[in-house]
Amino acid sequence: PVRVTLSRALDMSITGGRHAFLAKYKAAAIKTESSLKLEAIDVKLFNNGGCGLDLSGPVLDRSLFHVEAVYDWPNFRAEGVVCKTVQPPHTAFRGFGGPQGIAAGEHIVEHLATVCGVSADVVRRDNMFNTGAATAFGMILGEEDAGKWNVPSMWDRLYSDKSVAQKR
Repeated sequence: PVRVTLSRALDMSITGGRHAFLAKYKAAAIKTESSLKLEAIDVKLFNNGGCGLDLSGPVLDRSLFHVEAVYDWPNFRAEGVVCKTVQPPHTAFRGFGGPQGIAAGEHIVEHLATVCGVSADVVRRDNMFNTGAATAFGMILGEEDAGKWNVPSMWDRLYSDKSVAQKR
C-alpha cells in the first residue's frame, strides 16, 4: 500500500466538486393588475461535467426534474446537455443536481418579475402549484404516493409569522 498526503490546495484542484450549471431560457408571463401569470418556459441546462462523465448524467437528470421549482408553468420544456471541459471530473454532492435546477427556476421567476416591475414574492405565491396539480413530469401533488403538498400553506405561514413584507 502507498499513502499519499496532498496539500489542501492540490487536493482541491484535482478533486471533483459540485457541478456548475448554465441555464439559457425563454420565458413568458401575462401581466395582471398586481402580479404575473406564468405562461411558458423553455430552458436548456448546460452541466459542466469536467473531463470525465462520472455522475454528470444523473445529476443533470435531477436538475431537469427541479427546474420548474414549485411553480405551475402551463407550457414547459426543459432540455439538458452534459459538457466536457478541461476541469477535473465533477461528482455528485448532497443535492445531486436539485439545487442547481431550483436555482435556475427561481432566477427565471425573479427575472420575469423584475422586468415586469412586479414583486417577485407575489409572483411566486400566485403561481405555486395547488394540491391536485400535476407537475410537468406527471406527479400529482397531494396524492398518497406524492405526500401532502404543503408548500403554499408554509409560505403563507412563514411570510406572515416572520413579517417578510415589512422586512423587505
